[in-house]
Amino acid sequence: MFYLDLDEQTWLMGLSRWLGRWRLAPLCWRETDYLPAQTRQGESLAQAARLLVRQATGHLPEGRVQLLTQLRCWGLSFNPVSFYFCHDRDGCLSAILMEVRNTPWRERFHYVLPVQGNLARPFSVGKAFHVSPFMPLDMDYRLRFFLDTDHVRIQMQNWQGGTKVFEADLALRRTPLDGAALRRYVLNFPWMSLRTVSAIYWQALRLLLKRTPVHDHTTCQGDLALGQPCEDLDDVKSHPER
Repeated sequence: MFYLDLDEQTWLMGLSRWLGRWRLAPLCWRETDYLPAQTRQGESLAQAARLLVRQATGHLPEGRVQLLTQLRCWGLSFNPVSFYFCHDRDGCLSAILMEVRNTPWRERFHYVLPVQGNLARPFSVGKAFHVSPFMPLDMDYRLRFFLDTDHVRIQMQNWQGGTKVFEADLALRRTPLDGAALRRYVLNFPWMSLRTVSAIYWQALRLLLKRTPVHDHTTCQGDLALGQPCEDLDDVKSHPER
């Protein structure tokens, strides 16, 4: 994945011939791949993220916006979730915006977590968007973020009542972004977007073969939900991962 400062796009585009704005480039950066309801109307991606945060919280973060995402690869773009880290002018992290997508419906939803400078605490937000047919809507997400100069880690759990029914952990090691790193990435992970989509459908097939119950797709009302700080992630009883 890539952790990008949206104020450094000119620098980013000059790093390597492996990265361009051409749709079929080995790696392609296009603002309109993200928050398209705003960016395809001419809004910059950074400002679009800020405005969604303001819509949810009433506060407009006016500092830098950093994006954790997977770039379009050989023409294919799909991110189950992209994270926008929105800062105030003083550099304090104000909020995290999560842009969530589903497949095959190609819908998007946005969750906002009001960090307000305190990233040590976990957050909870009610699930409002249909992602997997094997998970119902009547559950909550609990998330915790760890960001430092060397690592990025995001823990997510799905809770239904007092029971944890699913958890996922994204652990990344940060490395400098330069031309050599982009070349290594393309050579080592040449079809990452395709691999992501393939893995989703392969897991879905495995669950179907296990006769896992399927929940009907539900169209959500609106496209924005606000989370809140919560208690620690692990509590009460757990259900085996599905």
